[in-house]
Amino acid sequence: MGWFILKHIFTTLFSFINIRRLSDQEKDLEILILRQQLSILQRKHKHPIKPSRVEKLTLGVLSTKFKRTTHQTANQLRGIIRIFQPETVLRWHRELVRRKWTYPNKNKGGRPPISMEIESFILRLARENSRMGYGRIVGEHLKLGFQVSLTTACAPHLWGIRNVLNRQRSR
Repeated sequence: MGWFILKHIFTTLFSFINIRRLSDQEKDLEILILRQQLSILQRKHKHPIKPSRVEKLTLGVLSTKFKRTTHQTANQLRGIIRIFQPETVLRWHRELVRRKWTYPNKNKGGRPPISMEIESFILRLARENSRMGYGRIVGEHLKLGFQVSLTTACAPHLWGIRNVLNRQRSR
């Protein structure tokens, strides 16, 4: 897939370079020849054409650039975009732009998870001392130098004893 994308990019760039060296009359003739070939292809081809993602990307970007440059509507693009519906090509471009601006949220925020050492100590204290409440477990941790809280609703830098014990009970 990577080689296909790389080949497609270089082919497109090479086409841009070749178009630059043509005169306007040569470009017009080439466009007419290509349109004739496409109309023949449309008449003869029975199955729908399924372009790859890279081809959709290229066609969508070029069509949108052309539409902005010439200020044409989607209906006016029907004479230029022949294999697919212009609305489809413009939708490909919209999906491309939407994908570009939707990044996965890597940092969900909130407090970092409790270390396994602290969690195992909380569970051991609760198991060995069944009558010990959240407050006494917090006190034991403070004696050892760990900062913990009764619940996570307390200060943001403290750990939640209640959440650890509730998580253990639900397992």
